[in-house]
Amino acid sequence: TGDLPSTEVDDSYATGPSIMPQKKNPDVAAPARGQSGRLVGNLTGLLTMLKGLPLAYDRDLQEDKEPVFDSLDTLVVLLPAVTGMIATMRVDTDRLAVSAPEGFALATDVAEDLVRRGVPFREAHEAVGRFVAWCAAHNCDLTDVDDAQLAEISPHLKPEVRAVLSVRGALAARSARGGTAPARVAEQLAELRKVLAGHVSWASAASQGAPAVQ
Repeated sequence: TGDLPSTEVDDSYATGPSIMPQKKNPDVAAPARGQSGRLVGNLTGLLTMLKGLPLAYDRDLQEDKEPVFDSLDTLVVLLPAVTGMIATMRVDTDRLAVSAPEGFALATDVAEDLVRRGVPFREAHEAVGRFVAWCAAHNCDLTDVDDAQLAEISPHLKPEVRAVLSVRGALAARSARGGTAPARVAEQLAELRKVLAGHVSWASAASQGAPAVQ
């Protein structure tokens, strides 16, 4: 389309391709994605080796060193690179907020909202399908439809569905534990910071030769 990107990796973490001068290669993101396969493979091998061991030392455990050390060596290089890329990446949040709901991306949220309001899923699915088809036929987005048109499309489509016809509304509606509601995300971040602080404390104690308590 010729539009500017919503996110841009800093030049220090990217290179230009050999043939397309307008393209920027995310030279940290791509290898990081590839390295994830290596790490998942190491974990799978380690878990398979541990499966079924009796409650004692067995020579199977000779096989745990290579995947563990390889994973550590990989993360020592990978994590600082990814951290630097994220820290220097430019994100146009306003542009992302505008483009996120485009292309009927919130249609599923409308269906789920109808179910929460007591509409059987089969009927909710049909109503939202008609909603999307109507918008496609009239070359408009979900948010462009007024209350009278909503009622014409389906009696299930009340004005209340507009609560999820925005990115913020759709996120807030997913308020189950682990969901995308801001309050839930804040809870998850707090739990992760607590776990991270424990790991940092353990690593600091271990590096100083003190007995580490988990």
